[in-house]
Amino acid sequence: MRFLKKDSKEKHIPQRSCAVCRVKNDKENLIRLVKSPDGRIFIDTEKKLPGRGVYICSDLECLERAKKSGIISHSLKAEVNNDFWLELEEYIKKSGSEKSVNLKIKSVLGLARKAGALLIGSERIENEIEKSGHKKILVILAENSSEGVKKFAASHEKILLDMTIKELSEVTGLRDSVQILALPLNSGFAKRIISLINKDTERSNAVER
Repeated sequence: MRFLKKDSKEKHIPQRSCAVCRVKNDKENLIRLVKSPDGRIFIDTEKKLPGRGVYICSDLECLERAKKSGIISHSLKAEVNNDFWLELEEYIKKSGSEKSVNLKIKSVLGLARKAGALLIGSERIENEIEKSGHKKILVILAENSSEGVKKFAASHEKILLDMTIKELSEVTGLRDSVQILALPLNSGFAKRIISLINKDTERSNAVER
């Protein structure tokens, strides 16, 4: 068995302040609003678009305060119409739901890791299948996994999570770049994850209808 030491160096996590409540938070937990050259305001989902931008909490309370205060319009020096407020409200509701589901899935994966049930990495998964002959597994992919890893996962029951390689690596407690995880399909951990995703899909479909 090979043991990996955790990286002792703390990684710098950029922080920003919400334009409404002024509370600092990790940049990735905030929503960036940016003004385009033609004066329109967009939700910068990747937080990389050029232009004048402000951050707001992914929170309906801050959204309501932003509407009443006019802080977004003042900060970006642009008019904010009702259509944009509705778009931002839906985005906050959706992202809040996704974050909640992701947190629950991370918790299940963490428990599976502690129980020794979590298979980490393509090589470990392949070796376990060859050793046990148990091919019914649930494969969990990071959204930015490589084409090679996606190809490897194609023949299995798989889930593409709204999580990055970095997030999957944090779940495992390893500093390696973890792109893929797996669980026996008949395990309680796999069934719990499938149940969480199915419930979230049903909820999203209900909202869209």
